Amino acid sequence: MSLGHRIRHIHRLWAIFGGFVIAATAVTLTASGAFASATSTPSKPAGGTIHVYLVNTGINPSVPAKILITGAFSDHGTGKGATWHLAKGTITLNPSKLKAILNSPSFGNFYAASCSFDGAAEAKVPVISGTGAYKGITGTIGATAFEAEQGSLLKNGKCNTSNNAPVLAGDAIVIGSGKVTFKK
Repeated sequence: MSLGHRIRHIHRLWAIFGGFVIAATAVTLTASGAFASATSTPSKPAGGTIHVYLVNTGINPSVPAKILITGAFSDHGTGKGATWHLAKGTITLNPSKLKAILNSPSFGNFYAASCSFDGAAEAKVPVISGTGAYKGITGTIGATAFEAEQGSLLKNGKCNTSNNAPVLAGDAIVIGSGKVTFKK
């Protein structure tokens, strides 16, 4: 598999984890401002253990991941980059440790016989800030990211490993849990 083709896998997972992973300083002020003006100030949720589920079933890395949070508080929304846009505010993370694993040459497995790829990575992801109901949030989430993709074949039936080879199907899932607190 060419390096360029493999990097596309990593960028796709980086984008979905975006929900999770996925430019630690990317706080979207426009969305935060729209949220603040559209609703009254939400009450601060309780700190404690939360469980996070992110799913992206598609091959387009520009599509945000769907996010669901359960546990000490619950919410849902989408994420791209390192900011989650939830119903009650935003949460921003620093996924640099996970990104380092995803960018590692040893990340994942490529299967030439079936023209497919899969990989799993685990890392601690710090929660660095929030808006709306999540203002003052901090903590760490232990995250595991899974990705699987099916590549395309050449006319001769062999796997197309070129840098611009199309991906036929792909899924990325991130699950995690950790403790969060709120500054007063």
